Amino acid sequence: MDEDPVLVDARVSPTFRAPEPQGPLQRGEPPAFSVVIPYYRGADVIREAVASALEQTLPPDGIVICDDGSPDDLKEALGPLLPRVRIVRKENGGSASAMNAAVKAAHGEFVVQLDQDDVFEPRRLEAIAAVAAARPDLDVIATDAVIEYESEPVMKFSEAIPFPVDGQRRAILVNGFFAWPAIRRSRLLAAGGYDESLPMGYYDWECFMRLILDGACVALVEEPLYRWRLNPGSVSSATRTGIESVIYALTKVLASGKLEPAELTIAESAIAVQRRSLIRLDARDAVRRGNSAARRLSLRLALGRGFSLPTRAKAAVTVVSPALARRFLDRRAERNPAAEALASRLMRRPA
Repeated sequence: MDEDPVLVDARVSPTFRAPEPQGPLQRGEPPAFSVVIPYYRGADVIREAVASALEQTLPPDGIVICDDGSPDDLKEALGPLLPRVRIVRKENGGSASAMNAAVKAAHGEFVVQLDQDDVFEPRRLEAIAAVAAARPDLDVIATDAVIEYESEPVMKFSEAIPFPVDGQRRAILVNGFFAWPAIRRSRLLAAGGYDESLPMGYYDWECFMRLILDGACVALVEEPLYRWRLNPGSVSSATRTGIESVIYALTKVLASGKLEPAELTIAESAIAVQRRSLIRLDARDAVRRGNSAARRLSLRLALGRGFSLPTRAKAAVTVVSPALARRFLDRRAERNPAAEALASRLMRRPA
């Protein structure tokens, strides 16, 4: 970047949580950060995202945007910010492939993901750098985030998914308990990067599982320095693709041979939860469409193992009267159109 280097203010000591170090540590120097942004059809938001990275109190070493074969004009969208970023272009292959291309093109010791429609708070990189200097043993450092829906704050990410200091290997098998972290680039590349077969919202979690199971520890700066900006077009309720992605990721980690016996049990249980979620999803979709299979699928729910009593009761209502069940689903959607969608984006184990 063109700016003069800015040193981390020694007085800045962000509150953070992390597992205890395995041995004595010597304070290190703040590392260099490259901000990596996967891009596709984001002309109306990309300039604000890039500006938030450029306006950091600790400027990044560089900003790499991977244009994932987007049909719009990224250069025009960036306007006067264009000379201050590096653009990598490729054929459309999905967000994970765009992230891999951006990470390979970056030069910083750490890479920090920024989604095209989100923004950094001004002190985000400075806070992460302070933690990295204090704990040079850490390979993954995240900050809390504010979740916004239609420009209104909803909650902090940590309120939706609490951050565990201990037991991170087990916790990551259940939920992605952090997001948009700074990751040591060499460690990420050694782990094989992101799985390009997985869609957005799942490829990062699967990668985080591999990193943690390979020995990486995660720290969280408790201040919400990332703004996750959602709108009706960016959230969707639980889908078959999403649930199948979770099953695929957990099956993949089961086959890795890296899980301890208790962790194997957690992963197997989580897969069973997802398979029950597929049964519920199929039954619910059949009810909403007025499909003739609604009764048969709901009977499977009512008689199946592992389902809660409320779920069995709702399924029983559907067996008796699919029309009544459909009216119930419609009324629930009208009361809170975003709640279920937001929950499914946050939680890797849909209820």
